[in-house]
Amino acid sequence: MRSAETPRRRAALLTRRALIACVLIAAARAALFFVRPAQPTDFDQLWWAAGALLGGEDPYRVIAQGSSPYPLYYPLPAVLLAVPFSLVPLAMARVLWDIAVGWSLVLGLSRRPPFALLALGSGAYVHAMVRGQVTPLLVAAVLVPALGWLLSVKPNVGLALWAAFPLRRIAVQCGAAVLLSLAVWPAWPLTMWQALQVNSSHIRPPIALPFGWLLLAGALRWRTPEGRLLAALALIPQHLQPYETLVLCLVPRSAREMGIFVAGSWIALIPLIARADAGPLDLQALGREVWPYLLVCVYLPALFLVLRRARLAPPGGLGTDSEAVAPPRVDPAGSRSYGE
Repeated sequence: MRSAETPRRRAALLTRRALIACVLIAAARAALFFVRPAQPTDFDQLWWAAGALLGGEDPYRVIAQGSSPYPLYYPLPAVLLAVPFSLVPLAMARVLWDIAVGWSLVLGLSRRPPFALLALGSGAYVHAMVRGQVTPLLVAAVLVPALGWLLSVKPNVGLALWAAFPLRRIAVQCGAAVLLSLAVWPAWPLTMWQALQVNSSHIRPPIALPFGWLLLAGALRWRTPEGRLLAALALIPQHLQPYETLVLCLVPRSAREMGIFVAGSWIALIPLIARADAGPLDLQALGREVWPYLLVCVYLPALFLVLRRARLAPPGGLGTDSEAVAPPRVDPAGSRSYGE
């Protein structure tokens, strides 16, 4: 009986941790709503685009003709994801969106060793929540079988994650999501491409920035998911902002390593905090300003953690189709993991 009860107790413990984390996320987002209720977020574009789509209009043209200086950077699967939220007022939709995104991340992290939930306290996650970003959904997509299609909502970073976790089911789900979006609006790839030509010079791969080529050293551990993730991220054009580094919460294999990620991600927010009230930002200039912090405080520590590991990921663990990115073995204290 004892052996049969242990998995139940473990599942109950993980459920309690997940519920507590979700309550904290909801409280944090509600507090942000009351402190700065009118603060625009990146989710706002998805909300407007979803409303335009429901009205039979091309969402990319609607956003391009609006007051925002930036085009709609997301593919149509992301717009479809925002459709249910477009049925409520924008201020309420922001809160509901962040709670739903946070819940998805908690659901994914709860499948890993307990220390993984510390990522909710990282500057990368907080920045993603404040900006209404989809990056937490991408992390959840490689951890929860039913959410694999979410990599299609941000295919650039999604491609890097798929390189790290090349699961067949994820490719099938993403393909189905794209086919559904084409059935809804067949012309969206063309109109999205046209919109991106207006203002996308700030979307660059890390390898094009000073010392970004160092991340290619992750290929020295190509047989591990974390090594592939770092090498792929070096080549993928992306918004060079702290919220994008949340995917690196998949690198730590112990509470100590997660602590390094959390601390570094908060230091990387310093230039953004310093310019909090500076008004409209030049994203290209901001990317150049933030990059040294991201490189030194987040990317290079993650690279160090990957390169110092002499052993390969155990067979049947991360990045296989045998299980939904199942967490490797952990001792009762949770201080050592992944079979080491």
